[in-house]
Amino acid sequence: MLTEQQIREVSEMYQGEVYGEAFYCALLHLFHTPLQQHLIGSLLQLETENKARLRQIVYEYGGDLVESDASRDEARDFIRRVEHMSWTQATAYMVVASVEFQDRYREIVETVPDVLKPVVNYMIEHEDLIIAAMKLASEGEDEKAIELVAGQLMLPLPTLTAA
Repeated sequence: MLTEQQIREVSEMYQGEVYGEAFYCALLHLFHTPLQQHLIGSLLQLETENKARLRQIVYEYGGDLVESDASRDEARDFIRRVEHMSWTQATAYMVVASVEFQDRYREIVETVPDVLKPVVNYMIEHEDLIIAAMKLASEGEDEKAIELVAGQLMLPLPTLTAA
């Protein structure tokens, strides 16, 4: 049994994935090269898969499955901060922003029961992965970033070849 606070924290992680989905969906409109689209699409897929994993846990412990409009609005607000940046500037900025989620999940892992620690630790690893991928992209290593993200996906995007 989880406390009300622990249920709120698990729901907070779920809403973080709602935020991530909205963010990467909006980001698709800003950057258009095939590598940028593949990386953003892969990150969008990662957020979707993690949201589905968390949805089961939120439901099991009686949390709210409603995907918050506030989470989506926060993501759109963040997009406004990066929409005029270059790809390398935007990805470098996203590294810094992702650390906030990572730090919050590190706080949460300290409070959840042992049964949920693997899930929260996975969410920390998830943020580690996003940070590493964005760092690679900010250094012009988009292909390496895609490989890193694709390695974590259950349903990776196919690599498109020129027709």
